[in-house]
Amino acid sequence: MSIPVLKAGISLRSFFIFNSSFGPKEGEEEKKILFYHPQETDIDSKVKDVGLCEAIIQFSNTFTNDDSVHAMHTQKSCQLYHQPEPGYWMTMILNVPFERKSRETGDYNEYHGDDIHDTIYQAVLKQSYRMFRLFNGTFASNLKPVEDLDAVANLIGRLEQFYFKYILHLKLKDCDVLDAFGSVQYLPLNQLLFLRVQNFINMIESTFEPIKHCVFLYDDSVIWSGINPHDLYTIYEYLNGPMFQTTTGQEHSRKVFIHENSLEKTYNFMVCRKVQNITLCLFLEEVENEQALYHELNAVINPQLTSISSDITQHLAQQPSHDCTKDEPASAPRFIYFNELNLHYRGTIKLGTQKRNNSAATLPNDVMNLIVDLLDDSRKNGNPSNGTEETILKTHDDYWIVKRSCNARHVFIVLNKSSTLIDVSEETKRILDQNMKGMFFCNGDGGK
Repeated sequence: MSIPVLKAGISLRSFFIFNSSFGPKEGEEEKKILFYHPQETDIDSKVKDVGLCEAIIQFSNTFTNDDSVHAMHTQKSCQLYHQPEPGYWMTMILNVPFERKSRETGDYNEYHGDDIHDTIYQAVLKQSYRMFRLFNGTFASNLKPVEDLDAVANLIGRLEQFYFKYILHLKLKDCDVLDAFGSVQYLPLNQLLFLRVQNFINMIESTFEPIKHCVFLYDDSVIWSGINPHDLYTIYEYLNGPMFQTTTGQEHSRKVFIHENSLEKTYNFMVCRKVQNITLCLFLEEVENEQALYHELNAVINPQLTSISSDITQHLAQQPSHDCTKDEPASAPRFIYFNELNLHYRGTIKLGTQKRNNSAATLPNDVMNLIVDLLDDSRKNGNPSNGTEETILKTHDDYWIVKRSCNARHVFIVLNKSSTLIDVSEETKRILDQNMKGMFFCNGDGGK
């Protein structure tokens, strides 16, 4: 009988960006490399890795004509590819988790390649590009000479400045179905409180002419957003991640690039202001006197934000606990709801970094991966325009997973008990009636 003696989780082996057109001739292979992590890797290994990726991409193109290669798995590694812009390739190589075991003939490693789901980590790779684009613009837009740097050197400098810092904060072990969703949490409020927030947003946008859009968050939940859902998700990830550091009352200003009507719009300032539990992001085009604007904002919005934050806190204290999983056993039914139209999710399964605080409300990795598989099937097959699509499956360890989809809305219900199909159907109906009223329905009724 083999006994586990050592475990190694998923980890990042390397991350690099290249453009083959920058070094088309023999002996110029090094010029293709725009960014490589780890930085201390010798140049021969960098060139070898890029050359292998080029060969895999070219080989796959003999079977397709759309550069659709996404991943390659070996026993010990998984390579993920993404072409965000024509000619620019991003590659992330992950070490496959393994267990070190012993047997009579000696020690050996048992690798768990199935723990790495292509869709989840492909989403992580794509998000790394969207985060760069949010604060720096596209790769192509940075390919221009600046002062004493030529175009390529300037691009390399921008990539290194961003990604060496960004990679340090990647938490690959926490990645799960939430990354595949690419979604945010919205905070439901009563009509009076929501209208108060909306009136506040309208007031500051009309009072301060440079302010064009706003994003309003309470803790880690969105209440109001004036930008498109995909850029909102990137900003949401930034605000809830370690790269964003600000304390109550301080300004945090950065230049950002937002997509509006398929065009890239530059805002010279994304001003983030934190007051109690509220984070307010303001998007401004031009500001003549930045400090004077901050003083005006302090006088006008700080008192109102303090009052709104206190009222929301009081309102939430009077509601049933949002974290109803705290006192529930690990075998209690769980659900995740996801709306692809506005990238909204909610549920009783702890995802991402929340898993650390409540392990009882998490799911085994294979169940999470099955949920992503079901989501992939819905995306490939398209969403039914009328009626509901339902899938029910059972795992080898008695988990039941129910997926119901309609009008780009999906709900995944997980039951951890030995049940009949009739019991599962009845429990699914109970959970939908209890948690999805006014949210998950079809026949063109709409929904949140």
